[in-house]
This record gives sequence, structure tokens and C-alpha cells, in this order.
Amino acid sequence: MRQFQGRSVQCTVWVPAAEASGSSARFPLLSRRLQASVVVLLILMIGVGAASAQTLLSLYELERGARPAALGGAFSGLADDAYAVVYNPAALAFLERASAHGLVESRFGRAVYGSVLAGGRHLGVGLVFLSVSNIPWLDENGKPVQSGSFDFTQVGFTVAGGISLADLPLGAGLGALQNLSVGLRAKILTVSTLPEGSGAGFALDPALFYKLDNIGGLSDLRVGIVLENLLGVGVNYGSGHSEAFPIGLRFGASLSPAPGAIVAADIEANGTVHLGGEYKLSNAQFARFGLLSLALRGGVLISPSLVQVGVGFGARLRGGLQLDYTALTHSELPLTHRLEVAYRFGFQSFLCPLLGRPCPAPEEEEVILPPTEEPQPPEEELPPPPDDPPSDPPECPGDDPNVDCDNDPFWP
Repeated sequence: MRQFQGRSVQCTVWVPAAEASGSSARFPLLSRRLQASVVVLLILMIGVGAASAQTLLSLYELERGARPAALGGAFSGLADDAYAVVYNPAALAFLERASAHGLVESRFGRAVYGSVLAGGRHLGVGLVFLSVSNIPWLDENGKPVQSGSFDFTQVGFTVAGGISLADLPLGAGLGALQNLSVGLRAKILTVSTLPEGSGAGFALDPALFYKLDNIGGLSDLRVGIVLENLLGVGVNYGSGHSEAFPIGLRFGASLSPAPGAIVAADIEANGTVHLGGEYKLSNAQFARFGLLSLALRGGVLISPSLVQVGVGFGARLRGGLQLDYTALTHSELPLTHRLEVAYRFGFQSFLCPLLGRPCPAPEEEEVILPPTEEPQPPEEELPPPPDDPPSDPPECPGDDPNVDCDNDPFWP
């Protein structure tokens, strides 16, 4: 077991030693300096550093998704979309709409990070991976070994479920307790690299979630607790070494202080604090372009070794499509951009189509355009009234001796 320190990032990583195999010729080593540089590179590239003494198992420590990351990771007490799968499985019991999310990132041209996730009421699944290729393979003298490079890949698979007490046969009579839900997340991690450093393990995370619609004038109060890695088997490597998943505790809460606004906070047992907020805009002008709503987000992650700020937005479009963007700062690294595409289905749970029963999701909140007044055509100018028809000319009184009807021009 060796420790490496990378400025603000500290990690403890098992490095297979020649003594474990009995022969340095059979298992050539990375140079110790390169071992340290590779480990620090991996940790830095995936943005880890939120907790001290993290290991390579920290693939599950990353703030997943674009929206949760923009909120500073304050999501275990909010968990109102499919990311409940990875932040609080108990909140799956209250999801109103099933959705699927996906993103792929290139980190500094060296690592590829990606995530695919789908979740609905009661059930969700997720896949996350990190891959670094063409890592220089050197011996202790700094000389290339065999092909001269190797690859490192982590893949994590998650299955999660949640059920509220109201869903149970006698849950309707439990009063306020029917708003309590329980959940469980099972996660598997595989590590693929040199034979002595490859392995797999799994862990179970129980969780609780409580939801209130209105309390003291504040709407949509939510509280969540997750016990991370409470049970499980650590990663067993090819050399025989085993590394346990660290046990953790995460508590979160969120509420809506005003229509369209959400504030959330999480705190971890190691002292890491997550704070975030979101404000959703709906406007008739948005609807003209097929946009149902535009959400503005911001958050901060504060740990003993790192402060990370995130800002972003989410655009919900007609037809179920959703786009989320987040920019993340880091005290040691350049700005990270994260773009995610999601699709919101018209049903609450993936179980319903499988079982052939209806479970329609609530209608999307559509912005109703104000009625527009059609322009009135200009009033046509009426033609002027015709002149009075000429009256019959007066007749010359021929019997008047004072009038000369033939020579007077007055008379026609």
C-alpha cells in the first residue's frame, strides 16, 4: 500500500509489488515515479479530490450527471429525477416520470468518462465508466516493457429500487409515515488493467427518504439519508490483494421557498458540504420556440481539500427531450464542460410497459400563450355619395313679354 500526494489531491492506491508475485521478471513494474504520476493523473482528470484519502474506487465518488453536478452534488435530499438511482435510491418511490440520461466526456485528451442511466418510479439502472489508454509501461529503470503501454478501465454497474410505506398493503393508514420510503442500491465495480491490478467487487447502499408537500408555508420539503457501502465485498485484485469500499454517510435536504425555486444541501460524514440552487423560468416567449422551461442552476462543493463551483442550465423541450449543461471549476484544473442529453417518457415506471398496464405520467407543464389579436384590415374608404341628379331645367315662360326666351343665355 503506497500513498501519493498531488498538491490538493491525496490518494491511497495499492500498487502490485514484485515481492507479491515472487519474481520481478514475471510481473514487470511501472517505475515508482510513473506509478505516482499515473495515479495522480487519473485522480485529477476525473475531478476527484472532494474527500481526502480516496482510492481508485472513487469512480463512485464522482458527482454524476450534469444537473446534480451543477447543484454542487446537493442531490441526495432532492433526487427528483432518474439520478435518484445514484444519489438516493429511496427517492425512486416518488418519481412522477421515467427518464433516460446519457453523456460522454473527454478529459484533457487522455481519459474518456461516460455515464448512461435510466430510472422511473420504484426502479432504475445505471452504468458509468472511466478509461485511460496508452499509459506508458516502464520498468523500474524507466525503460519500456514489452509493447510499451497499457490501458486502465473502470466500469461500474448500478441497480437501485425504492418503495414508500404508502405502497404497502396497510400503508394508507400510517398517516404522515406513508410519505417515508426505503431504498437499496447495489453497485458492481470492475477494474481492467495489468493482470495483477485487475479485479472486481460490489457493495450495497441502503437509504431513506421523506417527502412533505407543505410545511410552515414551505412547499416540497424533502429529506434523505444514504449509508454508502454498508455491506459488500471489496475489489479483489489478480495479485491477491483486496481493497474494501469505504463506508460513508450522506445526509441531504431540499425545499422550494418560492414557485419555480429549489434550494438543496448535502453533508457527508467526512465533512464535505454540498450546496445548490435552481430556478425554473417559464415564459410564453419560450413556448414559441418549443421550449417548455429553462432552469438556471448553481452550486458549490466544499471539502477539506477542495472547493469546486458549478453553474449550468437545463432546457426542457416539447416531445420529452431535455438538454443539461454544466461548467465546473477546479482549484488545480481548467474549466470542465459537461453536456447531457435526456429523454422523459410518458409513463411513470419502466415496469408498467413490461407488465402491460397503464401508468401515465402527469402532463408536462405547458406554457399557454396569450391570445393574439389578429390584425384588422384597414377600413375601406367608401366612395363619395353621388351628386344629386340634375333637376329638369326651368322652362322659359314664353308668355312673359319681358323675357326673350330665344336670345337670353340664361334659358337653355
